[in-house]
Amino acid sequence: MRAKKNVRRGAASKTDALVRELEKLAALEPGGAPDRPIAVETPAVIDMRAIAQPCPLCEGSMKLEEHAADEIDGVRLRVAAIACTSCGVRRKRYFRLTAPTVH
Repeated sequence: MRAKKNVRRGAASKTDALVRELEKLAALEPGGAPDRPIAVETPAVIDMRAIAQPCPLCEGSMKLEEHAADEIDGVRLRVAAIACTSCGVRRKRYFRLTAPTVH
């Protein structure tokens, strides 16, 4: 009985470590942190861009919970609060409005 408990505890520890590593990787992606905002020309595209990438933990689809403007470290950013429809993990994606380009 004790051996099964130790095996489960070891498996849970490995799972927790994997989740932490995946969270770190997600923060390094564009939009994953305030210092890595995704550049967009208009706020109209933010909602769709925020949910376009799958959940970094389970690859489930994301849903938008909130889209707001915020000032972080003196920089105006758009922040999309999103959640996974499968595992429920919540995260934020960061966007920076840029001047429109002439095509």
